[in-house]
Amino acid sequence: MSIHRTARSVLRRRRVGLLAGVLAAAAGEVTACASERGRSPASGLARGLVDAAPAVLIDAGVAVLGRADKPGLAVLATGASALAAAAGGHLAEHRPVLGAAVAGAPHALGGFLVLRGGDASARGSAAAAAVGVLLSATAVVALPLRPRPVLTAAAGAGATAAPATADTAATSTATSCTAALTAAASTAATAVVATAAVLIASRGARRRASAAVHAGVQLPVPARALPPVPVEARQGPPGLAPLLARPGEMVVIDVTVPAPRIDLDTWRLDVAGDVRRPLSPALPDLLALPLEERDLLMVCVHNPVGGSRMGCARWIGIGVADLLELAGISGDERQWLVAEAVDGYTNVLPLHDARAHGFLALGMAGQPLPREHGHPARLLISGRHGQDGNLKWLRRLTITSTPPPSYWGSRGWIEGTYPVHPASRIDTPATHTRLHPGETAVHGYAWAPPIGVDRVQLQVDTGPWIDTTVGIDLGPDAWLPFHATWHATPGRHRLRVRCRTVDGQWQQHLTTTPYPHGVQGLHIITVHVGTSPAGPADLLSVAASLVPTGQRLGAAARTRMLWAVHSASAWRHGNRS
Repeated sequence: MSIHRTARSVLRRRRVGLLAGVLAAAAGEVTACASERGRSPASGLARGLVDAAPAVLIDAGVAVLGRADKPGLAVLATGASALAAAAGGHLAEHRPVLGAAVAGAPHALGGFLVLRGGDASARGSAAAAAVGVLLSATAVVALPLRPRPVLTAAAGAGATAAPATADTAATSTATSCTAALTAAASTAATAVVATAAVLIASRGARRRASAAVHAGVQLPVPARALPPVPVEARQGPPGLAPLLARPGEMVVIDVTVPAPRIDLDTWRLDVAGDVRRPLSPALPDLLALPLEERDLLMVCVHNPVGGSRMGCARWIGIGVADLLELAGISGDERQWLVAEAVDGYTNVLPLHDARAHGFLALGMAGQPLPREHGHPARLLISGRHGQDGNLKWLRRLTITSTPPPSYWGSRGWIEGTYPVHPASRIDTPATHTRLHPGETAVHGYAWAPPIGVDRVQLQVDTGPWIDTTVGIDLGPDAWLPFHATWHATPGRHRLRVRCRTVDGQWQQHLTTTPYPHGVQGLHIITVHVGTSPAGPADLLSVAASLVPTGQRLGAAARTRMLWAVHSASAWRHGNRS
């Protein structure tokens, strides 16, 4: 029985360590959210994972997780804290100092990474790291000192030893099973409570930060405003992405978790390098310049064919060419523009591209730029993917003839070879949707910034390519809505869409991965036309209605796994897969 008791004791210490690690991560997150500009150790670990992981692994991870990549990073960071605390609990019985050090190590490392980044409050971030270290270390060190600590009881401890008889052995087995179930339930409950606390604290912090932005920034009327978009053009059918996204509707993509909270009193945008008049304007100085509106499309380099890691919005700001003119650049088009964010992210762009298509955004959809979209200023380059041309939380622009590697260039990506290729997608109907026979509307978007699209065609099965009707044209830097009417006949059908640029270039049919030259390929969906199978019971109809959903989920999972495999293969072979 002593061996069994020892084994159960080890398991209890590990379970308590897991609970302590989860709670410590949650406590660090809540502490960071309570401060003005603090960041949690978990956020530092998440960013550290992105910085340290090979680019091929990131490509594959994004392909599998899609828009859940940030929650995935948060889970990994929290899991690391929990596993370290479990290991610390195991070591603490005989080596308490080592156990405490192991349990607190992820929080200390995460805090160090946050402070090294320099994009957060040192006091708030240090406090969050200290809370995580103290909570995890204290919990695991206290395990061997008390026979029934509170956390041990919560994890299912406290079984009383009994004489080693057949009856008591069975009772002991049942008790162990009950204890295991109780431990699993308590662990799950603790994780749920910790997650809820983090979500509440994070939501409150985001609300306070958003309120501070709106209270402290007043956008002037743009000197060059665009005409308003007609209401009927904005109102699309269910399932169609917004023509012009508002805050909260645009996908958020970056390598920092969460978004930095920048102190506007100290923030400046430095414009330096090979310029005659270096600039360092604050946000009010930028807002005092003649501003303009632009409708610009953003596309993530990891956006798959037909994917949603993209969006179009109406931005308010100043052209990069106008800003650089104030700084007095030499005009040498062979130079480069190095853009740097407060979190250390950098982009390197040919100066002629930045001047021709660059935009410094200060507002979005008539509102101050949201924090998650780069407040107080972000860089947008029409025709370039996010990782190659769009940068949030901008703090420095440098003109140089000898540029350093960009953030992704130092990770193996080829600098400046990821233009946004002509592409199109079908938003509605969704793939594997069950439709009724008859007239069916097909809606979607096509884009080819900075050239623009003049023609969109739809193909059903192996039939001819048919011209669609294009909607409002917001300009070459935005996307172009289209719609078509199709007479759906019973059966399974495949729909494809393609577009042509204004200079006559048709969209490529061959599907390629992000590396090494950007995503290309035709968006293809499958739909099922016909009524659900008839049956005497409603259950049959319900089951039939769930079939398309299951097919859609299965197809999505299969596509993501294939995309991950192809992306890894492209990195291995260094050419298009």
